[in-house]
Amino acid sequence: MYEISEEGMTLQVELGEDAPDEVENADGWIVLPGGERWSVTFLTYLELGRILDRWQATGECLNGSYFACPDLVLTRRPGVREMLAAVREMVANGDHEISLRRVE
Repeated sequence: MYEISEEGMTLQVELGEDAPDEVENADGWIVLPGGERWSVTFLTYLELGRILDRWQATGECLNGSYFACPDLVLTRRPGVREMLAAVREMVANGDHEISLRRVE
């Protein structure tokens, strides 16, 4: 588990085998200063394309015709810093309450 904190908010990301600056597909959690936890799934546009291409071959999700994920955040570029920038903006605007899932 990789953690990065900023202004009391912590982003925890499951990196797997990826380096923090190269990760394109990761599950994560945002921990806010009051202790609230929110789940998030990060993908880059390129990684989403690779997943859909793979599913086209395996037949999953109508042969890769769609992708559904309740807490998805797409980023243009890979890396934990990109992910942190996205969630920082979402938390500042309150968008995390609409787009992400609160974890009890």
